[in-house]
Amino acid sequence: MPTREEWAVAYACQARSDWNVFCRMDALQDLPFCHRLHYLQMACEKIAKAYRARDTSIAVEDVTTHHVGFEKFVKAFFLSPQVKLGFAGRDQQRQVFARDARRIATQVERLAPAVDREAAPGNAEYPWEDGGRLVVPCEHDFSNLTLIKEPGGRAFLKLVGQAMDQFENVRIH
Repeated sequence: MPTREEWAVAYACQARSDWNVFCRMDALQDLPFCHRLHYLQMACEKIAKAYRARDTSIAVEDVTTHHVGFEKFVKAFFLSPQVKLGFAGRDQQRQVFARDARRIATQVERLAPAVDREAAPGNAEYPWEDGGRLVVPCEHDFSNLTLIKEPGGRAFLKLVGQAMDQFENVRIH
């Protein structure tokens, strides 16, 4: 039976692969936005699972079977000593960025079709019904997430990249 650490390392490995695809898609201008968002959502979900798999207060089965946890991860990641050190002397800026990052994280997490299909059916993977009409992800603008192209969104993406890069050195609780 795989250990907690083996699960964590496996999720981190796959998260980095998804993140790499997400980053490379930026150069493909004619690609529908939903495809980038799909890889972003998958990378974020998996890196959160990687960090959370090491947390002994959470059952490994809960980590491996649930699609939620990224927003909680972002909150915990901001409390890690490494992130705090990056904001040394700028606690208020860190708090504002943490709030904004959690807001974006919630939107990214909802891109998974299994997360909140009733309240937020829009996802980056499957068509959904909206007011009696079908919405197809590759034809949808996901205007709530165009902010990832703006300064706050770019900072959020840097944070996700930091979580990928620092997995071996950062522990969260």
